[in-house]
Amino acid sequence: MNSAVSVVRLTGTLQSLIHQQHTGNFMKHIITASFLAATSMVQAQNSEINQTQLEQAVQGLSNQKVTIKSINKTPFEGINEVVLMGGSNQQVVYLSHDGQYMFEGKIFNLKEKKNLTEITENSLRQELLATFKKHNKSIDFLPENMTDHITVFTDIDCGYCRKLHQEVEHYNEVGIGVSYLFFPRAGLNTSSHQKAVNVWCADDQKQAMTDAKNGIELEPLMCRNPIESQYNLGIGAGIHKVGTPAVITSDGTVIPGYLSAPKMKTRIEQIKAKN
Repeated sequence: MNSAVSVVRLTGTLQSLIHQQHTGNFMKHIITASFLAATSMVQAQNSEINQTQLEQAVQGLSNQKVTIKSINKTPFEGINEVVLMGGSNQQVVYLSHDGQYMFEGKIFNLKEKKNLTEITENSLRQELLATFKKHNKSIDFLPENMTDHITVFTDIDCGYCRKLHQEVEHYNEVGIGVSYLFFPRAGLNTSSHQKAVNVWCADDQKQAMTDAKNGIELEPLMCRNPIESQYNLGIGAGIHKVGTPAVITSDGTVIPGYLSAPKMKTRIEQIKAKN
């Protein structure tokens, strides 16, 4: 079998994985590595994807450790869904059965009106958050009678983050619990990062969060904190693609931006109905 591969320029989401300011420890050469890995796949199997060989090829050609989280069939004959992982970063791509073509994008089921790629991405995001929260805390604003829960990636200086925080009490009134994680938009080791640390290290984190969101300058503090790990989690969850505030529902769906309490409740109910 001819092992030559026609290399097609990848754009959009896959390229964003190598953006230097936002990818943390993710591989710098994933595009090249992925295609060269696909070449070795052609030599390995005629009709079945060889996960081990693909994984080894990508690892050998990238600057970072890359693993194949999963390979699953799609509704398209001869096209498989592949989840690539590097650190906390995850990316859904598609690979032909013969290993000759790889592409990224969205697959829709028009009859059922479902975004199949988004379903996979939501599941990955849900798993990522659940694993993180087993061993890490958040700053929580929870009502007594909580019917829904959202995780909000926030930044102290973000205008719409501040507007959302002004709605937290109203969120609680309609049964929505809010758990905050930090995603300093300017990146790590910046003033935005330090402002998040100041909130985390305060004796009363919830009051410090409210004060900071109201523009009050907090006392500079330093303590053992999870801001860097929360930021890296945000990268893995794709927050750098949508900005802050970014709301994650219990099923892993991303709701970008600010919504009033009634609209957020309605949006959550719509998501639950779809599931």
